[in-house]
Amino acid sequence: MKKYTARWLISAVLVLGVAMEPSSAATAQVFSDFDGRPVSFADMFPTDRWLVVMIWSHSCPVCAKEMQGQADLHERHRDGRLKVLGISLDGADAAFEAWAFVEEREVGFSNLLGEPGDVADFFSNQTGQSFKGTPTFLIYAPGGALKATQAGAVPPEVIEAFIYDQEH
Repeated sequence: MKKYTARWLISAVLVLGVAMEPSSAATAQVFSDFDGRPVSFADMFPTDRWLVVMIWSHSCPVCAKEMQGQADLHERHRDGRLKVLGISLDGADAAFEAWAFVEEREVGFSNLLGEPGDVADFFSNQTGQSFKGTPTFLIYAPGGALKATQAGAVPPEVIEAFIYDQEH
């Protein structure tokens, strides 16, 4: 019963990519690092690992709660099968606040910065859906296929279980 409940929870929390008709992860979307240098999303994508993207904002209280769990997820799999990447939609005007948000939480994964409209366009291009808010998660399989997306909090254990189920 417990195994069935866990699988149902995974399905309920993550919307499977099969229903989304996602675009390729190799998008030309350009964000910036916290020093203002342009960075292409495609350049951040690992070809041999899963990629968990967390779209966040420094002013989002749920993002603040989720960030440590995602940092722990990234650390647990640093040399393993997944990588976490953050994309802040705080834009250039709040770049310092976004940087401070990451520094205060000692986040060990890479983070990019985008303007709110650009991040919403990126999400729409990737999923074919409208962006709802932060936090939002996208999960890509090795090779770039978008497999799941979810607005709202997603426990790291659910992400790990989803990836395990996709691999087996």
